Amino acid sequence: MVKKIFDGTRRQIMSVELHNNEMLSKHKANEPITVFCLAGNGTFRAGKDLEEEQKLVAGTLITLEGGIEHEVVAEPEIHILVTKFKEV
Repeated sequence: MVKKIFDGTRRQIMSVELHNNEMLSKHKANEPITVFCLAGNGTFRAGKDLEEEQKLVAGTLITLEGGIEHEVVAEPEIHILVTKFKEV
């Protein structure tokens, strides 16, 4: 479940909850983002062929430049906070 919790001029913040090994399939944001793991476990993959991998546990913070493809997989459940930094 993706829920937008803030949509300002320069930032957009979304809460993302994945359950039962769900996957947020390969996609990209045009703007830089941060991904902060609030709870649970999962895997974050990034790059053209998703070749870079980072385990997600509570407290993990990832920064990603705009235009980079990425995906998130819950193992088995995860709750992340995604911040998208918009250009004005």
